[in-house]
Amino acid sequence: MLETVFITGGTGMIGGHLVAKICEEPTVEKVFVLTRRPSTLLPHPKVEIIYGDIECADLGLEPHERRLLAQSVTTIIHGAALTSFSSELAAARAVNVAGTEWVLQLAAGCLRLRGYCHLSTVYVCGKRTGRISETELEHESGFVNSYEQSKYEAEQLVQSESYRLPTTIVRLSTVIGDSGSGAVNKMGGIHHAMRMVFHGLAPFVPGRKDSAVDLIPLDYAVDSVALLGLQKFTPDTTWHVCGADDALSLEEFLDATVQLFYQHRPAWRKRAIEMPAIVNVETFELFVKSVEEVGDSMILDSVATLKHFVPQLAYPKQIKDTATQAVLKPAGIVRAGMRDFYPKVVRFLLENNWQPLCQERMAS
Repeated sequence: MLETVFITGGTGMIGGHLVAKICEEPTVEKVFVLTRRPSTLLPHPKVEIIYGDIECADLGLEPHERRLLAQSVTTIIHGAALTSFSSELAAARAVNVAGTEWVLQLAAGCLRLRGYCHLSTVYVCGKRTGRISETELEHESGFVNSYEQSKYEAEQLVQSESYRLPTTIVRLSTVIGDSGSGAVNKMGGIHHAMRMVFHGLAPFVPGRKDSAVDLIPLDYAVDSVALLGLQKFTPDTTWHVCGADDALSLEEFLDATVQLFYQHRPAWRKRAIEMPAIVNVETFELFVKSVEEVGDSMILDSVATLKHFVPQLAYPKQIKDTATQAVLKPAGIVRAGMRDFYPKVVRFLLENNWQPLCQERMAS
């Protein structure tokens, strides 16, 4: 059976590459991409842009567009989300929870639907510590930020619909850059944190020396979603696409980052910037409070970048991907080692003055 895929978030950091990957599938004849604004996607004969908004009723679609999707779509991949860690909870819920509800309503009306794939984050585990497996879906440990909480609530919504819809959840870890080139196509919290360390604006990091820093390459994330959401779709499943046992400890990560700065910017050593001190979350919160009271704009901006997501490191955990690897490895999808791809990302960021790869350069 030929597939017709409907994707939300298809113009985002992962989405653009995911659309291109899915278009390569011989069984896919059409890919509908929902977007709010003129698309930056590269033209492809299989791609059709549909303008809408996941915050709006019925996704902001015209009746004839909903009928077209209901009659033709076989797979939905819902990746659109508000990913800002600093957003108010109400704003995060409006996109990540209410938006998911609108997409699920669309899915319920699709006559040929074979699968609904919901993209989430491994950090729906929030303030939990210890081992986190794919089968653990609920907890009451609390969350570090509104993004984590709203994505957790969206997952609960998806789970509640699994009795009538074929659903799967793919939880992604922090995506940092391409495993081959190190290229970064969108700056996220982790990239801004690295830049703050480079400029000496991150004197403290909350966590423990053995807290895991779990990062994955962009290409691994894209290949995994394409496989789990389309080629090997299995209903009523949850997958972890993460670094798992390959993750570096916080102490190793900071040391590797500093050494790479020395390697690619020898003059950086002369600046004598100290490696950030690893402190408990209470000490970090006191530091944040003191910065906010002083009001220095440059330091205030850097702290604002860090304070909503870095405290996750104060809740050490090991994200496990045992079941996921049992599906990915036989399909030839192998995660590059963090010690191999992370240096490439640092080099890319330094050589490009902390600027992401623009769409024009991606197309060339």
